[in-house]
Amino acid sequence: MSADAFVATWSRSARWRGAANAFAIGLPLILAAATLGWRLRGATAAVVVLIAGIAITAGIAAIRNRRYDRRWLIRTLDTTRPDMEDSADLLLTPAAGLNPLQRLQQARLHQRLETAAAPALRPAWSTHAITAAAIIAITITAAALLWPARDGSAPLRIGPTATTASGPPQLISQSLRINPPAYIGVPMRESDRLTARAPMGSRLTWTLRYAPQPGAVALTLTTGERIPLIRNGDSWIASRRLAQSMLYRIDTAGPLNRIDAIPDTPPVIRVIDPERTLTAMTQGQKRWALSFEVTDDYGVAATARLRMIVTKGEGENITFTESAQSLTGSGDRARKRFSASLDIASSGLTPGNDIVAQLIVTDNRVPAPQIARSASLILRWPPDLGKESAGMDGMVRTVLPAYFRSQRQVIIDAEALQAQRRRLPAATFAAKSDSIGADQRALRQRYGELLGDETSEAPVLPTSDAAETPKLKAPALEAGHAADDGHDHGAPKTKTFGNAMDVLADYGHAHDETASSLDPESAAMLRDAVEAMRQSEFNLRQAAPDKALPHAYTALRLIKKVQQAQRIFLSRTGPELPPIDPTRRLTGDRTGLV
Repeated sequence: MSADAFVATWSRSARWRGAANAFAIGLPLILAAATLGWRLRGATAAVVVLIAGIAITAGIAAIRNRRYDRRWLIRTLDTTRPDMEDSADLLLTPAAGLNPLQRLQQARLHQRLETAAAPALRPAWSTHAITAAAIIAITITAAALLWPARDGSAPLRIGPTATTASGPPQLISQSLRINPPAYIGVPMRESDRLTARAPMGSRLTWTLRYAPQPGAVALTLTTGERIPLIRNGDSWIASRRLAQSMLYRIDTAGPLNRIDAIPDTPPVIRVIDPERTLTAMTQGQKRWALSFEVTDDYGVAATARLRMIVTKGEGENITFTESAQSLTGSGDRARKRFSASLDIASSGLTPGNDIVAQLIVTDNRVPAPQIARSASLILRWPPDLGKESAGMDGMVRTVLPAYFRSQRQVIIDAEALQAQRRRLPAATFAAKSDSIGADQRALRQRYGELLGDETSEAPVLPTSDAAETPKLKAPALEAGHAADDGHDHGAPKTKTFGNAMDVLADYGHAHDETASSLDPESAAMLRDAVEAMRQSEFNLRQAAPDKALPHAYTALRLIKKVQQAQRIFLSRTGPELPPIDPTRRLTGDRTGLV
């Protein structure tokens, strides 16, 4: 059975009783009014009054029967049947929208309704009102019949009979006024239902009327808090600002009522142009166009701030220059578009560096607007590919850009990833953390080379217990000779046991001069920095950027100390010139010179 059919079935008797009550009160008065009209204006007036009275009574009955709705049925079932356990609303909720526990409770309630005797849900007869209407009707009819036919000097006066209510206080009317915050732009509304949805921050005002008047009235929240109502004439009034959703009762015996607080969500920013986060500057480009679309449930602020950062340098010597400009949006209240066209030349961008732009917007929330930031957009000016000479030997090589991230950038990326941990799926979070760990590894190897560390991977482990078969290699030939040139090259040089050069040739290898370019104190600090990078990389690989950040900061601090050290010795290497032939000195022979 659907919810509407359920409500119609269980409220049918109440609707019939309500209509009967209305006609029991109205018909005597209608007949009296028709008699009076017949006495004063004739039969036509009596018929008109009779038809109009019946129509008005039917309309009043229909209006009053509207109160026998879903909410009335839930409240009545919870009040008259303790076995409903204040859960009658589950009877009218589709099973698809319930959790397993609620579906179990719903099935139990249906079973109780089928097994237990159905309670009388129809209201009682309005005895006092029916009696009063009958007395008034008899009085009017008697006066109309006994009124002299041609004497209209004495008007007929009908006085209402006052009745006093007795017994416990009964709630006869209720209303809930919702006054949303002014910045939302939604008008105030009032309802006779005590369950509602309202924007967070709205002012709620309850107005209740009882007959007879109680001594005190209060709203009891499920948290135990009580909101007392203050009497104002015949009404009881309470007011409260809605800070969060709440469940409450009127006193302790009434049904539960719910107020759902609708939160004000932060603005949502969508980048329209450029389409990618990282954009490479093209040849001849002079301006950079940016366009954003911002939406908000209750309105976006008319202006926004475009934050720009220009980078200069590379590695740990990078510097940042920050600036901002104000943008005015276009569009309606809830959807605005912000656009800007940046002059690349005036921004100070140089080859090999970046411009980072970010839009910062606010909504209209009072007193504290909510702030939203867009993704960082990067315009990169690729470095020029130049040539540099290696000296008099005429060799030329290409200068490549630096592909390594700085330690500061690793920290920035790790902190940004940690801030997004709750919003990202576990697999995506682990993949991004591993990517940052790869950057940390490359940076660690880069600094390890300065210390003479090895960057190659570990040797391949054996696949069996058998001894490795030695590989036969042909003896090395001297330069300018071949294996079949037709003459002997002599026996290879015999190695002397204990000779330092022979031991180095067999078991050692030469490093470049970067390992000796630092003084011992700086080298020790740099080695500690490399070890901190290793720990940072380990935690990043384990998808734990929060544990990696302390080690990353330690590495950055040590690197800065090394950079600021007073004694750093960097060896300078000049071109390697061929030896001079002493026999050609002072002869003037220039043959073979370049």
